[in-house]
This record gives sequence, structure tokens and C-alpha cells, in this order.
Amino acid sequence: MKNIKVRILKEGCGDIQEPMEPEIGIAVDDQPCGCPDMAHYHNNNEGSMSRSQLMHMRGYVDQLMQMIQDQDNLPEWVEAKITLANDYIAKVKHYLEGEMARHQGMLENKSNK
Repeated sequence: MKNIKVRILKEGCGDIQEPMEPEIGIAVDDQPCGCPDMAHYHNNNEGSMSRSQLMHMRGYVDQLMQMIQDQDNLPEWVEAKITLANDYIAKVKHYLEGEMARHQGMLENKSNK
């Protein structure tokens, strides 16, 4: 990759900076997560991002539990989305449980067979 100089004009003062190695794009640390209800930032840790998403999902689930009553007749597509979401989260939970058990020596590691 070529060493490209970038000219950055600072607003208001007219100063020009020329960094030797420009950053292309915006770093993950520089962007808020896009959540409309929270002003927090994510780092490059996938666990942090996943935990943040799970926290938002928890809030959505709590709200949906208040909106949906046992006797409600929901459209089939709504029922299907809820079923898929439950299935996806259950699969992740069971996978992580298996990985934790494997690391603790409670399960046979397939690669050692």
C-alpha cells in the first residue's frame, strides 16, 4: 500500500495537518453502536458487542412480554420470528455451555480422538 498523505482542514482555525499514514475509514472505537437509547461505544472485543446486543434484546423481550397476552392471536410471521429468535439464542447458549465444559475437561475433545 502506498504511503498517502492526507490533508485535514480543521474547522474554524484553518490549520492543516498531514499525517504520514492516513487512517482509512472510521475505527470501531470512534463510532457509537447506533443504539437510539444509549450513548455508549464499543471496542473491538466481540464479547462486549454481543453482551450489548443481548442487553438490548433483554429490554425488547421485557417490553414484548408486556405487549403480548396469552389469549392474543398474533400473525403467523410474528410467531415465526419469535420462534427463530428463541432457536438462535438457545443454540448459542448450548454451544457456549459445551465449549465451557470442554475447556474444563468435562467433555471429550473431538480433535483428540
